[in-house]
Amino acid sequence: MRTRSRAARPTAATVLAALATIAAGALPAHGATPAPARSATAAEAAYELSLTASRFTTDFQRRTVTLTGALTRPDGTPVAGASVAVGQNVLFKTWNPWGDPIDPTERENRSLGTVVTDADGRFTLPGIQADRWENQGSIFLNPRHEVEFYASYDPAEDPTDHDIVFDRAVVAVKPVMSTITYKVDKTRVRPGDTLTVTGKVAWPAGHGPVAGTRVLLRTYYESEYNAQTTTDARGNFTVRARIRGYDHEFVLFSAPKDYYIARATKPLPVKNTTL
Repeated sequence: MRTRSRAARPTAATVLAALATIAAGALPAHGATPAPARSATAAEAAYELSLTASRFTTDFQRRTVTLTGALTRPDGTPVAGASVAVGQNVLFKTWNPWGDPIDPTERENRSLGTVVTDADGRFTLPGIQADRWENQGSIFLNPRHEVEFYASYDPAEDPTDHDIVFDRAVVAVKPVMSTITYKVDKTRVRPGDTLTVTGKVAWPAGHGPVAGTRVLLRTYYESEYNAQTTTDARGNFTVRARIRGYDHEFVLFSAPKDYYIARATKPLPVKNTTL
């Protein structure tokens, strides 16, 4: 269970993604592509970089985008034969019930490799999935339903990072809605009791199997979850939690593996009678 946001060891790709995010500023609304994002010395930058996705919004059936970009001098002169690094972030909300001054976004990050600009300073990456790439469920449980693509160019003539230029394109994901229904074995609990919740997770037919979907139960506000289970082939589940003296917030939610299936959440009508 997650009680504090766990700090991962930064890789070069995640550092680059973080720098791109900082340089770009706040996320745009509705998946719009922001203006080119550059380093702090943008006014004096020797290059300008742009990145665009072919779709502002993707859905369950249409998850693929084409990324296009261009690298130029400030006067518009194309820069040919330049190596541009491209990457991808799948975004989740940070678990932070304490209101700590931390990044509100968690990221699953990967590199999409390096592309070389053509004679017009342009590059294209077709058939890119605006989606998760891992087969297992994410350690992050609250999707933002946004996928961020980013590009960067580090001029060879500058050995420092001061002249790196960035841009990014954010694609909004339209998820399929899911439901979670439940039944609790008791509504009044005391320390030492076991709370048992049975129920079912469902979503419209034709949107992948429901079997194996994680279902999580929170009994205390600082814990993202305190017990978990998975659904059977029909979406049915049973999850149990042993009650502690300080448990007082009871919430049930699902965590579909597919980024294009929305999670479902239900507060439970359970009260700790000792509080």
